[in-house]
Amino acid sequence: MPAAPSEPDLARLHRANALLANAQAADAAIEFASVLDTYPEWLVVRHGLVRSLLASGDFVHALAAADNLTLFDAHDQFAAVLADFVAAGARLQHADLLRSYLQRRPQDIDAALAFAAAAHALGHPGEALRWSAHVLAMQPTAHTAREIRAASLIDRGDAEAGLAIYRALQGTGYAHTAARHLVLMHYDPAQTNEGLFAALEDFERRHLRTQASAFVAHVRAPSKPLRIGWLSPRFSEGPVATFLTGLLVHFDRERHHHVLVDLYPTQGASSQRLYALADEVVDAGAVDDATLLQQLRALELDVAIDLAGHSTSNRLAVFAQRIAPLQLCWLDWFDTTAVPAIDAWISDAWLSPLDSTQRYSERVVRLASGRLCFTPIEVHPADADAEGPLSPLRDGNGPVVFGSFNRLAKFNEGVFDTWAEILRRVPDAQLELRARLLDDAETRDHCIARFKTRGIDAGRLRLHGELPYHDLLAAYRQVDIALDPFPFSGCTTTCDALWMGCPTITLPGSTFVSRQSASLLWRLGRGEWVARDTADYIDRAVALAAGIDGVRAGRRELRTLVESRLCNSSEQAIEFADTIDALHADRVRASPDPSGQLGASSDAIPTQPSP
Repeated sequence: MPAAPSEPDLARLHRANALLANAQAADAAIEFASVLDTYPEWLVVRHGLVRSLLASGDFVHALAAADNLTLFDAHDQFAAVLADFVAAGARLQHADLLRSYLQRRPQDIDAALAFAAAAHALGHPGEALRWSAHVLAMQPTAHTAREIRAASLIDRGDAEAGLAIYRALQGTGYAHTAARHLVLMHYDPAQTNEGLFAALEDFERRHLRTQASAFVAHVRAPSKPLRIGWLSPRFSEGPVATFLTGLLVHFDRERHHHVLVDLYPTQGASSQRLYALADEVVDAGAVDDATLLQQLRALELDVAIDLAGHSTSNRLAVFAQRIAPLQLCWLDWFDTTAVPAIDAWISDAWLSPLDSTQRYSERVVRLASGRLCFTPIEVHPADADAEGPLSPLRDGNGPVVFGSFNRLAKFNEGVFDTWAEILRRVPDAQLELRARLLDDAETRDHCIARFKTRGIDAGRLRLHGELPYHDLLAAYRQVDIALDPFPFSGCTTTCDALWMGCPTITLPGSTFVSRQSASLLWRLGRGEWVARDTADYIDRAVALAAGIDGVRAGRRELRTLVESRLCNSSEQAIEFADTIDALHADRVRASPDPSGQLGASSDAIPTQPSP
């Protein structure tokens, strides 16, 4: 760069900065580019051009401008540019820029770690594993690199290897690592309910107990509806939308006022649909725990329902300090919270039978109609096609097609062994897998290799990546029989398969997550699809394949059964509302001090017998 830029060039630089400050990013980019043509090594101008292009949404040209050796040599400036890509949401280009940088500076340990994290977040576990290993070769004790490695192994289906690393990381004092492990423990085929409860209880003791200002309950006039807050970081497409939509449609608004508290707001169609069904919506994203606690207490909720548990982006630390006289956990979590301030846990007799060994710190309430009521998004009035929901009938005939559209993290060695044996026993059958990470070619190759070691040729596998929900449902029309992974069984995926007429083979265990699919099948009266062990699982799958003509002929009947027994949201809304009222009445009667906990453990309403 010349030592002294000319006055006209300085004037153009000032003009470009002014345009960018006034949100005229495209015009600013033109000015910055003009100056950069004359002074290609002037970093402040290059940085300004990158920021302008990012602000105008031109991520591709922003990457081209940032991929520059002079910028790579300026550590602080390059770090700022990387941060700009992250802030703009240019995740792909952020990773590409790091990849380009590392081709020239492979020993930069911070950049290598950042790229490993970016690759993992983008669903490229192979790259994440290579670069985390690269970091560990330079710094063997690097905690974050070890955790990225563990998560990447689990994500691509190497559950046992990833969980072994996570176990070794426990006790290192990192709260986020311990929190992530609480979720991932449920994928472990060797895990027990005793071990799960001990880990959850230990996490609560170490990371959630806090001193806070005393909760003072407001006085609700008997004539006014109860204010119910539903708190989730995932009102976007997924389990919350699938199972909450029908309830919000059918709740009696004379009894309850429903407040959706969005802990991680998005602009997706599913969240907008839920917003429209609520009486009130609160944006509670991007605030710290202390601010959120004040914000939520100011809502004067009578009931707060946590829809996240210990899953990603939860705010259990705020629930632990109490935001409502009655606090419940339901839906998008599959174990106790171990938080004393959570008063009750909503389940059913199929998922949480009376003789279950799973332990809860909360009072367990079993809904007679089932814990969850399925509402396929495609049948919601705002989204249904003019011709109505997709037909469940099979497209074509041909060989038997088994399928699983669950995430690869649920595919442990036992699952691969079992599914490979089914394919051996049904020699002309194919297996269709659909998961987000299968968009990654390296992950597909790894999956193929795991079946190949078990004697299954790649030609018998149909591996596909992510699809929009409507197209995902349509893909089930190419599948005959769904195979459920274990011990972490499907839930929404199983509902989808059954809705589209695919019988589902499952293997329940003693944990809640292992019983999700089985609970749905028991409710349907299809216990013949629930296996006792892996040998029985194989036999049942093979038997269904042997009668494939009957399976295909029964798809419409299965849809009708699902509609009548899993989709009755009006019935469940009545029971759910009655349960909330009963629990709230118990709370008022039994615990004048709202900082206390509801007593364990009999149900608020009569329950179905254990299956």
